[in-house]
Amino acid sequence: MLLRTWGISVALLSLSALGCEAERASAPEAPMGTAGSGGSVTEPQSCDLGPVPGVAPLRPLTRFQYDNIVRDLLGDTSAPARAFPPENEVDGYRTYAAANQANPLLVESYLTVAESVSARAAATRLADIAPCAEGADAMACAEQFLDGFGARAFRRPLTEGERQPLLGLFASGNAQSYARGIELLIQAMLQSPQFLYRVDALRAPTEATGAIPLGSYELAGRLSFTLWGSVPDQELLTAAANGQLATAADVEREARRLLQDPRSRQIVRDFGEQWLNLSRLDGLARDGTNLDVNVLNDSLRESLARYLDDAYFSQQGSFAKLFTGQDVWLNAALAPLYGGQAPESGFVAQVLPDPRAGLLTQPALLTLLSHSNQTAPVIRGVFVRERFLCSTVPPPPADLNTVPPDPDPNATTRERFRQHTEQESCAGCHKLIDGVGFGFERYDQLGRYRAEENGFPVDDSGELVATGEAGLDGPYNGLVELSARLAQSARARDCLATNWYRYSYGRQEQAADSCSLAQVRTRFAESGGDLKELLVALTQTDSFLYRPAMEAP
Repeated sequence: MLLRTWGISVALLSLSALGCEAERASAPEAPMGTAGSGGSVTEPQSCDLGPVPGVAPLRPLTRFQYDNIVRDLLGDTSAPARAFPPENEVDGYRTYAAANQANPLLVESYLTVAESVSARAAATRLADIAPCAEGADAMACAEQFLDGFGARAFRRPLTEGERQPLLGLFASGNAQSYARGIELLIQAMLQSPQFLYRVDALRAPTEATGAIPLGSYELAGRLSFTLWGSVPDQELLTAAANGQLATAADVEREARRLLQDPRSRQIVRDFGEQWLNLSRLDGLARDGTNLDVNVLNDSLRESLARYLDDAYFSQQGSFAKLFTGQDVWLNAALAPLYGGQAPESGFVAQVLPDPRAGLLTQPALLTLLSHSNQTAPVIRGVFVRERFLCSTVPPPPADLNTVPPDPDPNATTRERFRQHTEQESCAGCHKLIDGVGFGFERYDQLGRYRAEENGFPVDDSGELVATGEAGLDGPYNGLVELSARLAQSARARDCLATNWYRYSYGRQEQAADSCSLAQVRTRFAESGGDLKELLVALTQTDSFLYRPAMEAP
């Protein structure tokens, strides 16, 4: 109880202080614009004059990262961070530092989870994580454990000022048993701000630019969180210790190694969940199937996750394939809904008898972007413009009735929604939206293909306007044609790079990010849209390798 009471007060004060520092570090600059290719920017200065990094706020661990870390450090796969309060979302992302600060409920959750995780580790995996032979010096064993576990947990070697109090804590627990001493060590480190926040050490700025080059351990931490959502492995820490993580080329070498590890697939899945707002599938009910809601939605979610995994990591993985791939991953629950063959177990990629072309025709996304009993052209159109083209759609007037028209057995969806473009107050925005959304009409509220609606032929013609890209604008027929245009679109390619930048760097891009974002976009384009090269490019920017100098408060 004493450790718990002490932990609550110290952790809350420390996290609050770090949170204030994070808020100062992420104070908004002039934001980038949203026009042009995936969100154009105003150049703050020439990118040829030296490193121009964006802000580098202190960042709390997300629940996804916390679960990954306890799995990697302790072999605990119970996903204990589900007990934490959900993160706040900004732009659809749960990674934004400024939106997620310490509060008493979160700190209490940190303490409760640290207690349960440390107790479980000491009780079930002590011989694996902190072995100590019978008759051996318990303090020597504890020091060996602390130096190894601590370096990974803190993403750098512990200082003597950190080691000694922790070893004193072990000694008090060791009076009861060796296991109790190790339990207290783990518990204390899992509550430390050095663990719970991603902290980049401040160093002397370069004379010419004021940019601060990060040290090897800071780069190791950035690499592992960017590509794994977890702490560095021993190989990465060894490279940092040996001076082999000092240049951009060193960082690129390690980035490519990390992308060969299965953990990199988890980061793509987490990004996809947030980029595509898949959390909204939870509990979503749709007419037209007797499947249990949870079975349906879990299956749809997994189907889309496997599609993304294949688009990123298969030999043919590319931005173009993301929008043109014909495969749909089906299990026994989904196959009857979509006219596929039910596999004996798990999920299998199949080419369905109806037309499919990439993300836009994936059943999970089509289901998500629908109403319970009908399609949703407006929702679908807004989603494409905002998530795939980085184009902001103005919200509807406050006094507008946004309830969709009731299904009419004597009309198609296009006819029922035509009023949006006929009313003068709505026409301006809906010309941007509905021409995109109507192109989805051959896919119903469950993403099933249909040639007719209520006995009437479905018209899935559409039009893209005002994108700022000549090859993208203009009339089209159906999602296969729209997907082909997106696959060749520089704006859509840049928009994906922008979304990865926001997710990975934990904030919306600002004016100082223009050089770094341009670096990512250029490298992604020069790779021919190779999605793994996009992930490598995130580690090669000024904003990744440096942080801006900050005046002392």
